Amino acid sequence: MKKTLALLLCGMLTFGLCACGEEEPPVKEKTNDEKAIELVDFTVEVETGRDPIVLQLSDPQIIDAGQERYPDRLGGTLDTIWATDTVEENCYQYIRETVQNTNPDLIIITGDIVYGEFDDAGTALTDFIEFMEGFDIPWAPVFGNHDNESTKGADWQCQQFENAKNCLFEQKELTGNGNYSVGIVQDGKLKRVFYMLDSNGCEALSAESFENGHTVEHVGFGQDQIDWYTEEITQIKELSKGTKISFAYHIQQKVFADAYAQYGFIDSGTRDNPINIDRLADKANGDFGYLGRDLQDPWDLHYDIWWGMQDLGVDSVFVGHEHENSASVEYNGVRFQFGQKSSTYDRLNWFNTQTGAVVGSTGKPNSAFIPMVGGTVIPLSKTDGSLKNPYIYLCENAGGEIDWSDWV
Repeated sequence: MKKTLALLLCGMLTFGLCACGEEEPPVKEKTNDEKAIELVDFTVEVETGRDPIVLQLSDPQIIDAGQERYPDRLGGTLDTIWATDTVEENCYQYIRETVQNTNPDLIIITGDIVYGEFDDAGTALTDFIEFMEGFDIPWAPVFGNHDNESTKGADWQCQQFENAKNCLFEQKELTGNGNYSVGIVQDGKLKRVFYMLDSNGCEALSAESFENGHTVEHVGFGQDQIDWYTEEITQIKELSKGTKISFAYHIQQKVFADAYAQYGFIDSGTRDNPINIDRLADKANGDFGYLGRDLQDPWDLHYDIWWGMQDLGVDSVFVGHEHENSASVEYNGVRFQFGQKSSTYDRLNWFNTQTGAVVGSTGKPNSAFIPMVGGTVIPLSKTDGSLKNPYIYLCENAGGEIDWSDWV
């Protein structure tokens, strides 16, 4: 229930009691936990006695070739494999399996739900929303750099999210589209808050999106976004020091390169020298995933925003954007995680069942390869909301879990 509705009903009840001449009961002082919970935009309540589960999906990037804006933009083969009626084959079957087999309490989607250039009618987005609503599970999306290319415009897209019953989304009057907070509540306590943010950076945004005045081309947070989350987190921490803080957005900051450096990542020539953390004998406990490409569009080059996030106590950052990266590592007490790509649209990683090699490609390289698609599962401790052994779920429909020990 939206907070505004709850407050409205409460006010009507109070008015009714007064009108009937009944004496108002004494107002019970709210606890600090209750005050902290009221600060977040949305809450997901999880029953006691079990670990909450959050599922990160990333970059479905649905391409409806039937809405191709420019002739021959894709070419004959891609026009066929990404035709309008292939969304079940390329996307929905994988997300459905991932959700059903991981049973999350909350689904976060770290951007690029649709390739907006191929959704000027908006039907790919509305169809996806209807599909996600079918799970009857709270889901929280953020904008990527491709979503607001659609000529339907970002305001229209935001309205579709806000109108969906199970979609947690709010378009504040801040830089970007869709900046909001989602709290995980268990046993009356605010265990963790996810700050869902627009990292901006859509260089090909449509004129219709640009018209709202806060959709911007340059990548990175606006100062108003920073001020908003800084104030809210500061207030929450004053009331509930044990609340954990996560950030989720689309495009990664430069600090991700520093985090991955412990595994030899130098943010140069990665395609020729990929890093498969799962095949490293000396990997740190809890680290996993693949680095197949240099960081695209890294921002916060002087770390000013990152240092501010550190001061606020962030312990995890979840991003998307780079389809060939799925690495999740801990660095200076913070988990830096690329989400596993959740469809076969556009570029993705393919696993060679004969050699154990991973290759990034648009389209299947040859018959020996299976697509690596699914999601990244983020269990939370029922005790204090801390991260508890996240892992990648790879779809059985695509080939299933890979035993990397077979290829060491």
